[in-house]
Amino acid sequence: MDLSTLQSKLGYVFKNEDLLLQSLTHPSYMIQAEEEESSNQRLEYLGDAVLQLIISDYLYLEFPNIREGPLTQYRSTLVKGTVLAEVAAQLDLSDYIRVSRSDLKSSPKELPSSREDALEAVIGAIYLDSDFTTARSTILNWYGDIRERLLELNEAHNPKGRLQERLQPQLGNNPIRYEIVEESGPSHNRVFHVELLVGALSCSTAKGRSKKEAEERAARKVLDAFDSFEFPNA
Repeated sequence: MDLSTLQSKLGYVFKNEDLLLQSLTHPSYMIQAEEEESSNQRLEYLGDAVLQLIISDYLYLEFPNIREGPLTQYRSTLVKGTVLAEVAAQLDLSDYIRVSRSDLKSSPKELPSSREDALEAVIGAIYLDSDFTTARSTILNWYGDIRERLLELNEAHNPKGRLQERLQPQLGNNPIRYEIVEESGPSHNRVFHVELLVGALSCSTAKGRSKKEAEERAARKVLDAFDSFEFPNA
């Protein structure tokens, strides 16, 4: 497999290219792998820890006046699976993931979770092939402007926070409340029906597979129709 184009996209050239190849080896590939080959699972484990440290280190230095609670939330936002899958897609990583020949038609490498795992494994491989400083600069470069990315991710992934921010100037004693109206379905597949209220005003209802998902959907509905509401004043 020619990995030169991928290394150009990564912004890092490996001294030991076998590490990169291992990071791209999905567990399913091991059915046909050579005896000395390994899947990317151990590298994924290492890469997850390295990424957590890189992002933690960056946020600690970049936001000196922000307390640990918001910093933890920022980090969680930046390392969540959906974001890692997006970064992997930017790098066209799925084009290089090795899977079992029997899986080629319904390839697991197209799954977001496989792209996420491979990206973490690549991070682990870069760290082993170089050092923390090199890994840090390489990985941060993939993220681009982190302040801007955080803003974009907050817009896309935190509707409850955005609604709180928009209503804060006029909320006063009329806080946003999310109340469970109904729970249905078997214990392993529950559906939550949530109502969003501002003071006594019922603004929206939504359903989700978790309370959080239902609340976020309800908040997004209010944001989408924000100007049509007459919210109670403080």
